[in-house]
Formats: sequence, structure tokens, C-alpha cells
Amino acid sequence: MLKIACRTLFIALFVAAALSGCGRKTLPIPPHAVIPKAINNLNFFQDESQVVLSWTYPGETTIGTELRNIEGFQIFRAVVPESDFCETCPIPFSSSVEITLNQAVQDKGKNRAEYTEMVLRPGHRYLYKVRTKAGWRIISDDSNIVSFSWESPISAPVNVRLRPGDREITLSWQEVTSRTDGTSLAATPRYQVYRSSDDKGFIPVGESVLATEFRDPGLVNGRTYEYKVRAVSTQGASKIIGIASSVASGQPLDLTAPIPPHNLTVVKVADGVKLIWARGVESDIAGYRVFRRSSTGDKRGFVGETGTRQTWFVDKSAPAKQKLLYSITAFDRARPANESFFSKEVQYEPF
Repeated sequence: MLKIACRTLFIALFVAAALSGCGRKTLPIPPHAVIPKAINNLNFFQDESQVVLSWTYPGETTIGTELRNIEGFQIFRAVVPESDFCETCPIPFSSSVEITLNQAVQDKGKNRAEYTEMVLRPGHRYLYKVRTKAGWRIISDDSNIVSFSWESPISAPVNVRLRPGDREITLSWQEVTSRTDGTSLAATPRYQVYRSSDDKGFIPVGESVLATEFRDPGLVNGRTYEYKVRAVSTQGASKIIGIASSVASGQPLDLTAPIPPHNLTVVKVADGVKLIWARGVESDIAGYRVFRRSSTGDKRGFVGETGTRQTWFVDKSAPAKQKLLYSITAFDRARPANESFFSKEVQYEPF
């Protein structure tokens, strides 16, 4: 009996020891050497239908070593009625979503990530933060927090008109005073102009303006430019972008005439009167026009014209034995062409 009791005790102790060695282990804690640095530049862009979060994802760990693997990102959101929002109160992050690195990165050549939020309710405050995920339980600390208010979109500017100028276009539009739900804006909005040329998409032009007019200089004459305008309002630190106007397009016009030709001289030749002058310096000169009048008359008459390469002209119809006064102008390639003032008149006297 004693042997049986000892054997039973030995087996019990062995089983207990085995169980204690094979019990459930606690979850391993990832080493700091692989934890990503926290994102510190979370930002957002807000237009009439969505908000796009963007950030630079880390390339280093918390101890400065190279971060070799990123699986994706955790995005946390809090939604609070604007009337209940408290800047100093704890933020009630109540929902989250995980996206992969491939889902977040649009441009593979840059370490920029994006997330688009389209389900938004007017009258609410939205707050976001992001974490980087490098593996199972290998997650960074929280990013900075961004916050914005969402309201019904601001109505689109209407009656957008273009006034072409020389290497510039001036836009004007009607003031925006309400949102799409009919409610009035609390303050006068600013306006952001967007421009597109050569089918490269619309990009902002300059800073937003308070006026309902915008001058866009430095353009190429004859090229077609397309424009849209959006009203922009601010609510606290949030910038709210309104609905885009209809597209308006136009071309800048060359309105600058060449300088008058100079160094005009006239000589008698066998078949008439020959005029010679110096070539103009402008690159867009298309040609020259010749005019004459009698020494006793006030009205100039058109005689003929030349191309840009020819800086001489023979007046074969010059009246014989008359004193004549000649002048020329230069014109460019614009449509309609810009023509210079008359050159200094030169007198011709027959022998």
C-alpha cells in the first residue's frame, strides 16, 4: 500500500510540474527596436463631399533604426455634435478602421499615405488620429489629432466670367451667401480659383481672395485655360471648401503692338521708289505695311506690305515728279493683329 501511495504522489507531482510548465503563456511584448515612430504630420483636405486625411509614414523605429516593414495603418475616429464639442474634454474615439499600406499609398515613389472619409453628417465635429502597424502588436503611438467641423456644402459661385488680357485673364463671379441647404453663411467667404491647361487637372492658383474678382497673370497668349472657383469659409481651425463652379475657359490675347520701325530711308530706283528700314526686335512680328502721302496732303494712303523677313519695299506706283512722304508700321501675329504706330516720315524728292 505504501508503494502504491508513493507512486500516486509521484505521478501527481509530475503532472502538476508538467502542467505548470505547459500552461498558457502571456502575449509577447514587441521589442522597442521594431516599433515605428509616431506620425506627427497628420493633415486633412476638405471639399464639398469628402475629407482626405494625409500623412507621412515613418521610416524609422522609436530608437532610430531603419523600419523595414509596414503592414498598414489604424485610423481612429470620434464624432461629436458641434453643439456638444468641448476642446478640453477627453476625446471619445469610438470607431476605427485598418487599411493596408497598398490601400493608403497612391504614389509609390513617395512616403505619403491617404485615407478618404465620405460618410459625414452636417453639424458634427470629426476628430482623427492614426497609428502605424508593423506587425502583430507592433504598433506605433498615436499621431497628432486633427479636428474639423462638417456642415452642408457651400453653394457654388455662379456667373463666372473671363476677361482676356495680354498674357493674363481676369475672372469675376457672383458673391456666395448660402449653403446648399439654403442656410445663410455666418461670414463672408473667401474664394479659391483653380486652373487647368493642357488637360493636367485643376490646381489652386495663388491664395484665396475676399473679392469676387481674380487676375491671373503670366499666361501664354493663344493657349486655352480652364477655370473653376470655390467659396472657402473657416470655422475655428477648420477650412471648409464649397462646391466648384461650372468650368469657364478662355485664351489670353496679345494686345501689345510692336514698336514703330526705325531707320527708314528712301531712294530712287529704275522701277519706282525703294524704301529700306531696320528689322524690328520683337519675335512675333509678322510683317510691315507701307504708307505714303503727298507733301501737300494730310491723308496717308496704304501702298503695300511685306513679310517679316523683308525689310525693303519698292513703290512702283509712286506718282512721277511729286514730293512724297513715306512711313511704315509693323504688325504682329495676333488675331486680330496688333499694329504699331507710324514710323517717322521720310520725304522723297524726285530729281
